Amino acid sequence: MTENTFHPQIEYSKLNKNSMYVIDVRSPEEFEEFHIPNSINVPLFSNEERKEIGTIYKQVSPGAAKKRGLFYYANKLPQLYDSWIELEERYNGKHPVVMCARGGMRSRAFVSMMRTMGINAFQLTGGIRSIREDVRKKLEYFSTVDWNCIVIAGNTGTGKTEWLRRLKEKNYPVIDLEGFANHRGSIFGHIGLPNQSQKQFEYELVHALNPNVESKTIIIEAESKRIGKIIVPPFLIKRKEMGQVIEIVDCMEKRVERIEKEYKPTMYHEEIIEAYACIRKRLSKDAQLVIDDSFSKKDYKEAFTSLLSNYYDPKYDFKMRDYHSSDYCTINISKLTDAEALQGIESHIKRYL
Repeated sequence: MTENTFHPQIEYSKLNKNSMYVIDVRSPEEFEEFHIPNSINVPLFSNEERKEIGTIYKQVSPGAAKKRGLFYYANKLPQLYDSWIELEERYNGKHPVVMCARGGMRSRAFVSMMRTMGINAFQLTGGIRSIREDVRKKLEYFSTVDWNCIVIAGNTGTGKTEWLRRLKEKNYPVIDLEGFANHRGSIFGHIGLPNQSQKQFEYELVHALNPNVESKTIIIEAESKRIGKIIVPPFLIKRKEMGQVIEIVDCMEKRVERIEKEYKPTMYHEEIIEAYACIRKRLSKDAQLVIDDSFSKKDYKEAFTSLLSNYYDPKYDFKMRDYHSSDYCTINISKLTDAEALQGIESHIKRYL
């Protein structure tokens, strides 16, 4: 921890969640794009106010922008004071660490006023940019690690994400890429889920990889280079393609049941139709007629069955050609209970571990 003339600072690497909590004073829009999990957003400026100040800074002068910012800040002091007191009571005994974009004026002003009010607050050195730099450095290092990658593969609807979740609950080194991306990997994968930024995805990924560096072993799903708008780091794709593959096979009926349960088509009918339109032209005319008719009747079982048979299954077969490992096994779970299926998947994983 360092201290200058005005206020004490702390580096990101020194943050201690047991004795500190983080207040993020950036705008809601900035916070939504990328933030530390469990941090509290107490925005100094609204999205509109921040954009206005930025425009004044560029088009008028830095001094005029500071004056406008001070105007908004001064008007919010009573409201901010209430927030400080509420947080002090909620996190009794913990020290607040305040962050902004670069560790500049917003967090400095916030900390100075908190300390004036008798609250022992600290400023995060470098702000969110220092955290982003830390993530980049760690990703670069992780790309040099000789990861032993166990890949859970299988056609759409075989429950890969669910099996990964259950394995994680049993403390296997699972890296849930779809979970970090807030996307299920298909054209319908974003439906019902909040958007995720590349920055937030990489932050979550780094913190998941870190505990597994010593063992150099991870378990991931057979993902593409992109999960929705999120780009998976190339080193993970390379390790995945050389990894030991456990392919899960299940019957069409159970796969469709899982898809209906996951995507909730009765709740998100319009969103599903909109997403389907993006791949419709890639289907044969016959398939289009069947699926169009099924969706119009809200016969989701028929629609998803046709989509799997005519689009996702052929696409999966083509994608699996990318795998180069000779260590490839298959487990058919169509007649197994969930407990039996998990046990079978575990037995294959234990061979690799």
